[in-house]
Amino acid sequence: MFIYMSKKIAIPKQSNVTCIAWNHSSGYIAVGGEEGMLKVLKLESGGGGNLSMNLSLEGHNGQLRVATWNEVFQKLTTSDEHGVIIVWMLYKGSWYEEMINNRNKSTVTSMAWGSDGQKICIAYEDGAVIVGGVDGSRVWGKDIKGPGLKAVQWSPDNTLLLFALSNGELQLYDDQGNFTMPVSVHGVSGSMEVVSMDWYAGRAPTNRPVLAIYYKSGIILLMKNCIEEDSVVVETNMSAITCHWNHNGNVLAAAGVTTDNSNVVQFFNAYGEHLRTLRVPAGSMRALSWEKRSLRLAIAIDSYIYFANVKPDHKYAYYGNTLAFVSGTETVTFWDTVTHQSWVNHIPDVVDMCGVEEYCIVATMNNLIISNQQGIQCDAKTTTIPVMYVAINSKTVAVAASKESFMIWKFSTPSRPRSTELLFHADGTPITSGESGFQDDTICCITCSDSHLLVGRVSGTILLFSMVNFKKITSINMSSKAYRMGLNSNSSKFYVIDQPGSLYLLDTDMANNISIGQALRKDVWSALWASDNPQMLAIAEKARLYVMRDSEPEEPLNMQGYLCKFRELEITSALLDSITDKCTPQHIVRIEVKSLRDTRQLIEKVGFKEAENFIKDNPHPQLWLLLAEAALKNFESENALETAEAAFVRRTDYAGIRFVNRLNALHSNALKKAEILAYFKDFDAAEKIYHNEDRRDLAIVLRKRLGHWFRVVELLKMSASTTEGQVKQAYSNIGDYYIDRQNWSGALEYYAMCNNTEGLKKCYMALEDNESLSKLFTTSPRVIKEGPIKPIGDGSSDTMTQIPSIQGIMQLKDNDRNLQAATMAVQLATMEASKKASPLRIKKLYVLAGHLYSQSSVEGASNREAARSYRAALAQHWLWVAATRAQARPLRIDAALRAAARLNASLQDLHSAQHTQVWCIIAFVAVQARSFELCSRAFIKLEAHDPGAFENLAIEIFTRCKPKDAKGNKMDCPNCQAGIPEWSAVCPSCATQFPGCAVSARPLVAPHAVWTCTTCASRAQHHELVLRHSCPMCHAQLS
Repeated sequence: MFIYMSKKIAIPKQSNVTCIAWNHSSGYIAVGGEEGMLKVLKLESGGGGNLSMNLSLEGHNGQLRVATWNEVFQKLTTSDEHGVIIVWMLYKGSWYEEMINNRNKSTVTSMAWGSDGQKICIAYEDGAVIVGGVDGSRVWGKDIKGPGLKAVQWSPDNTLLLFALSNGELQLYDDQGNFTMPVSVHGVSGSMEVVSMDWYAGRAPTNRPVLAIYYKSGIILLMKNCIEEDSVVVETNMSAITCHWNHNGNVLAAAGVTTDNSNVVQFFNAYGEHLRTLRVPAGSMRALSWEKRSLRLAIAIDSYIYFANVKPDHKYAYYGNTLAFVSGTETVTFWDTVTHQSWVNHIPDVVDMCGVEEYCIVATMNNLIISNQQGIQCDAKTTTIPVMYVAINSKTVAVAASKESFMIWKFSTPSRPRSTELLFHADGTPITSGESGFQDDTICCITCSDSHLLVGRVSGTILLFSMVNFKKITSINMSSKAYRMGLNSNSSKFYVIDQPGSLYLLDTDMANNISIGQALRKDVWSALWASDNPQMLAIAEKARLYVMRDSEPEEPLNMQGYLCKFRELEITSALLDSITDKCTPQHIVRIEVKSLRDTRQLIEKVGFKEAENFIKDNPHPQLWLLLAEAALKNFESENALETAEAAFVRRTDYAGIRFVNRLNALHSNALKKAEILAYFKDFDAAEKIYHNEDRRDLAIVLRKRLGHWFRVVELLKMSASTTEGQVKQAYSNIGDYYIDRQNWSGALEYYAMCNNTEGLKKCYMALEDNESLSKLFTTSPRVIKEGPIKPIGDGSSDTMTQIPSIQGIMQLKDNDRNLQAATMAVQLATMEASKKASPLRIKKLYVLAGHLYSQSSVEGASNREAARSYRAALAQHWLWVAATRAQARPLRIDAALRAAARLNASLQDLHSAQHTQVWCIIAFVAVQARSFELCSRAFIKLEAHDPGAFENLAIEIFTRCKPKDAKGNKMDCPNCQAGIPEWSAVCPSCATQFPGCAVSARPLVAPHAVWTCTTCASRAQHHELVLRHSCPMCHAQLS
């Protein structure tokens, strides 16, 4: 967290303030002072600092001692030095006295309302206690024997009362005034006088302290409850004044006076760790109070109220277009800033987050979770260290650190299925197995880039490591503890923000760091490098935003958000303090840097020529794009299109250059305007121009290009030249639209309108409408051409003489002759394989045979046949996957090579007629991947089959290249530890076979940690099935 002074309010007549209380539910601030001064203030919303309410309440004559709110019933209770107690209520914008009580014997030292607002406990200096109801009735009263009372607090469940006596004793009573037990105190020395107590009444983890007892000597005692003896003792080294928990009970603000008579407010977390110290103006400090969401703190000094702004350490990450943030005690929200979709994941007790490009790492105390931009878990790891800080880079390497050690984790991705980790001590020495130890100089922050890692330590030392070989490069000594650090886009520089908020810029090349030098800025709480310019840095300083270019700041801008992204001269920030329920577009603020604003003003007020000269002096691709787009909008101006083309050339934007050339080829200004409107995504206006120019055909082409098929249908119905084929194409694409969204009924309607048989099959199969699927098949042109299906008798001899066909299989199945139907399916699959038919069709026939064998009542042999059928289906599956990936454009070499290796291992389960096709696919993929050893084996088989066709090609290839595989990623065989290519299906050293993932074809070196289909026994990695509903091989429903 970061805190800074922002505003002060003077109390009229210089009346010293003695107590202050901020109502968390309504925002009212009760201010009490000398000579009966009592005011109720309210600040304007938005953080401006002006008062929207300033009312004086008259009723007290003496100095106000205590003010407390009943936030449930919106009542204010105050007491003065004469013991007069007044309950105030708000009615029609004014405050009125609801009740007055004066015991005339002693003054009130403390008052506390229960968290439900039903009861108030009043503690008097002479030991008297009165508990009253919200309606003014007296519930009970008693005298506590002893030296008198100093403070009272209700327990969070309102069943207990804790009293602090003047001599420091703590006594616990139940809610009826019966003594329960004395509270033992350990570790407190010096003056035992209690100055302040605060018992947090909200929800908190069971292991977190919620009771704070502040002694006059400056010692704070933090306790989970009054029963357990273990407590946290914090030495503040100051004379105590008061203390209060923030709104969620995780930060305690303790006010006091140091030995040099300076007023300070120290902030601690719930476990007693010091977070920050705020120095406040000199004078008599009497009280402090938190605002509703703990974003401001009111401090009473003399006759002034000072306000300090608080910037909490929100746990968030911005990566790609996704903002991930902790939205509750047990939830993390992933919000897409473009589509405005959100996904909420249950991840309790998050300690830190970090994101880059595609991935985000979320850390809990003992777990690391890698999520993509939709919040889907891609990898996870249970750690052996209590994680406090995390960082991640674009090379899918994460760094997690505790206070004594840190871990570098290469997490698994689709291109790298295996993960590795390295453990280091805080000083950078590797940790050997079983080694542990306590470090005095602990870690306080970390950050990393693709090439460097920075580790900050409490002593002020910063360690610089290489992320290539994980060796320590050097160390830098700062004068104070680092609070935040960040490396720029090319890792040549990094910033350091120390605990007091001073910003330093340093080079990673230590030859340039002669000395640390002076701080560039003060009161800095966050900073962010531009991702596309290593010289630009955005700095959040108090409530202002500075952009540093080569260490020179631009003019400041107002900013309330948290820095998320700095790219293309635009800074994206998130108003995390304002998010209460869910994120909305208003919570994302985009701020342009000065050069972008100046260029826009030059274009609007001066002209293109002056703007172009300015951009030449301050070149940036985003500025050229701004000029090009402005020229396009004013295309009718002289030389506008030439200016746009020149700007696109400067920006090396080939698509933009082609667009300008297409505009120059058009002779109609109206059509040019329509094209430009479409470029700026104003499609409706572009279509309107096409209609006005009687070019409905161009409107249809535009909508087709955008995939707006519903609008295409409307336009086709309006056109006189529409053909039936165009309408059917549009209906078919609408059906595809519904299928992509798994709306099978909607797709079915449009597929029926265009007679799309393949689409209807998909829908009927998804809806499990077998009757309609059967009717569709019997009415298909192929069945009609072949003639009616002949009935099959009950004898087994009929099956042997029947020509294998789908109709025959269905009839046998309908007659409950599953074994004979399965046999026919195998025969038909073999027949199709001999004809070199589609491997996808052959696979489906084998899968059908496997299902039928499994459903047969004959055990033993049928199970063996089912396994054989599924194995043959898997071989056809690899053939289809390899062929598909080999034909894909652009060709993904790694994916195609894995499929080719799988195909090579499954050759024995394929029909001999398919072997030539198989070796051709393997040879093609191997050449593209430069895996010439695999290619050589493929050509040996092809030359043996047809020497004339393949011999010359083999000579041409292998006279240029040696039959050796190019260097690539390696993995260790789990059996013999030999290094083998990551796409291998078999270890060449020990002949161990690795099953393959049915989706990605990756070798599964740890089969026990993967998913296995209960129907066909095929296997896959768990993360490949996240968006699937069926087995990728046999399409059985996933459980």
